[in-house]
Amino acid sequence: MDQPGLECADRKWDGSPSVLAWAVWLGLVAGILELVALILKCNYLDPRNYNVSRHFPWMYPVSGVLVLLGPGLVLAVAAWAWPRWLSKSAAVGGLVFFASLSVLFRAPIYTVACLVLAAGGGLQIARLIRARPGSDRLVRWTLGPLVGLLVVTIALSYGRSTWLQRQALATAQPTAPRARTGGAKNVVLIVLDTVRAQSLSLYGYGRKTSPNLERIAAEGVRFDQALATAPWTAPSHAGMFTGQLPGQLSIGWSRPLDGTYTTLAEFLGARGYRTAGFVANTTYCSYETGLDRGFHHYEDYDVSLPNILLCSGLMQRTLNFVRNATGLGLDDIKLGGGHRKDAARINRDFLGWLASRPAHDSPYFAFLNYYDAHHPYLTPEPDQERPRGRQPRSSADFNLLRKWWDLDKKGLTSTDLELVRDSYDRCLTYLDDQIGRLFKELTKRGELEDTIVIVTADHGEHLGEQRLYGHGCSLYRPELHVPLLVFAPGAVPTGQVVTAPVSLRDLPATVVDLLGLANESPFPGRSLAVAWSGGPVPAGSFADSLLSEVELPPEADPNGGRSPVCRGPMLSLVADGWHYIRNGDGREELYDFEHDTAETNDLAGSADKAEVMRTLRARIAEGSDPGRPVVEGPVPKAADSPARLATRRSSTTTKGL
Repeated sequence: MDQPGLECADRKWDGSPSVLAWAVWLGLVAGILELVALILKCNYLDPRNYNVSRHFPWMYPVSGVLVLLGPGLVLAVAAWAWPRWLSKSAAVGGLVFFASLSVLFRAPIYTVACLVLAAGGGLQIARLIRARPGSDRLVRWTLGPLVGLLVVTIALSYGRSTWLQRQALATAQPTAPRARTGGAKNVVLIVLDTVRAQSLSLYGYGRKTSPNLERIAAEGVRFDQALATAPWTAPSHAGMFTGQLPGQLSIGWSRPLDGTYTTLAEFLGARGYRTAGFVANTTYCSYETGLDRGFHHYEDYDVSLPNILLCSGLMQRTLNFVRNATGLGLDDIKLGGGHRKDAARINRDFLGWLASRPAHDSPYFAFLNYYDAHHPYLTPEPDQERPRGRQPRSSADFNLLRKWWDLDKKGLTSTDLELVRDSYDRCLTYLDDQIGRLFKELTKRGELEDTIVIVTADHGEHLGEQRLYGHGCSLYRPELHVPLLVFAPGAVPTGQVVTAPVSLRDLPATVVDLLGLANESPFPGRSLAVAWSGGPVPAGSFADSLLSEVELPPEADPNGGRSPVCRGPMLSLVADGWHYIRNGDGREELYDFEHDTAETNDLAGSADKAEVMRTLRARIAEGSDPGRPVVEGPVPKAADSPARLATRRSSTTTKGL
C-alpha cells in the first residue's frame, strides 16, 4: 500500500515543475539526443548528407519540444482535472514514453521493440518520481539553461549566415563592368531538373508541352543537341558551375564539391555581382553538396513548421506508418504547408529577393532550380488546363506514380506506361507555364532588357527507351540530351538554331564571354557564342569532344539492377557524328549520333567501324584524363551486386537524384 505522504506529495505540485515544464525539458533533451544521433550516423556510422537545413542544430531541439507539447497539454489537463485517476508522476511517465520513442525511432529497431522499451522507461520514471518527490529538481535547475542555450544557438546560426553574406559582399569589387555588347548585364540561369529535350514541343515533340519556351527561343538562340556531362543532378550542376567534367570534380553520390575549381558564382561574386540561388531539389543541390559556394544568398531547405516537425523521429515514423497504410507520401501530408517546392514557389522567392535589392544595386547572378518534372510526376496544380492524356484517378494510379522509383517495372503494362508518360508531359507543361509567367513578370519590371537568361536542364529521363526508366542509370540519349536556350536582348541573335552538338560544361565560359570578362576567365572550354557568330568553328572548340560520365551509385536502382551503370562507372563520348559508350564491365557501344537518335543499332562490333572505334578510344582516353588521381569517398562494397543494389533503400530513393 502506498504511503499517504508520498501520495500527497505526488498530487501536490508545490514548487515542482509542472507537466508542461516536463514536456519542454523532455522535448529539449530528446531533440538534443536525436541531434547527436544524426551527427554520429551521418559522419561516422553511415556517411551521408544530413538532408536538412543548415540550421539543424537548433531545429532538432525545437522539434522535440513541439512534438512533446501536444501530449504534454493533454496530460497536464487530465492530471489537473482528474488527479485521482492520473497523477503527475503518471503524466510525466507518459511524456517519457513519447520522448523515448522519438529517440529510439532513430535506431534500426523494430517499432514493437521501440514501444516496449519506451513503455518500460516511462513506467520506471513514473515510479521514481512517485517514490522520490524531489527527484524532479533536475528539471527545475536545468530547464532555464537549456532554453537559454537554444536561444543562443538560434542567434548564432542566423548571425553566422548574415555575417558570412556581408563579408562576401564586402570583399567583392565595388562595381561590375557592363557587358561588352552594351546590353545584358545580369545573369539568370534556369535549370529544369529531369527535363529531357525529346519530350518538349520545342524540339518537335507532338504534344504541345513547351509553347513558352518556343516563344523564348524565337527571341534568342536554341541549341538542338545540348548534352549534359552527367545523367544525374549533382555532377551535372557542378559542371555547369565550373566547366569541369564529373571525373575532374570531387562531387559524387556522397561527396560534396570542394574548392579546387572556381565556380561561376564565386567568379562573378568577386567582381561585384550579387549572387543568389533558389533550389527545389534539396537532395542534390543543397548547401551540403557544395553547390552553394560563391552564392551570397542561397535558399534550399525551408525553415518551416512542417520541416521542423519532420526532424522528430516520432513524427517521421508516424508519417511512414500513415504512408504505408494509406499509400500517401510526405508530399501529400501537408502539415500546414507543402513538403516540396514547386516552380511557382521558386519564382516567388526569386522575385521577392529581386524586389528586396536596393535601387541601382550591383548586377546579379541568379540560379533557379525547378524540380516539378522529377518523379512522382504529379503537378502541384492538377486542375490547370494541360495536355490531357491519361490522368491518375484511382488510388492504384496515384500509388504507381508515388512509388515509381522503387517500383518493379518488369510488370508494367502499356496502360501504366501511358499514365507515366502523360503525367510527365503535364509536369513539363506546368514548368513551361511557370517560365512564361516568370518572363512576363521580369518584362513588367524592366529586368529582361539588361539580362542574360539561360534555360537548360541538368539531365533527362528514361521513360521506357532501352527498357530503362528514371535517370542516373545510363549514358543513352534520353538521359543526356537536354534543352538549351540563350536569351539576351542585343547580345545574341534572335531565332537562331545551333544544330552542332554542344556540352553544358561550356556554359561558364559562355557567360563570362557575354559579360566581357573572358580575359579573366578561369573556366575551361570555349564560349558557345562561337556557334551563333556565323564564323568557322576553331579546333579544340565545343564541337570537338563531348564527354559525359556516371559512377556506380550506392543507392537503389530504379530498374531493379538492370541499369547499365550497375556494371560499373561509365564514360560516353560524342564526336565526329558518333556516340561511343564504354560500360563498367568493358563492353563498348557505338551509335550513329545523327541518324540513329533512338540508339537501337549498336555498331561497335562492325568490322568497318574498327578504325572509328580506335579513334574514339584514343579520344576518350585523352579527354577523360585517366591518369588523374582517383577521388576518395564512400563507395559500394564489392559484394554489392546489381540485385543487392536494387533492394537497398535510403533517403535518396524517396527524394530523387
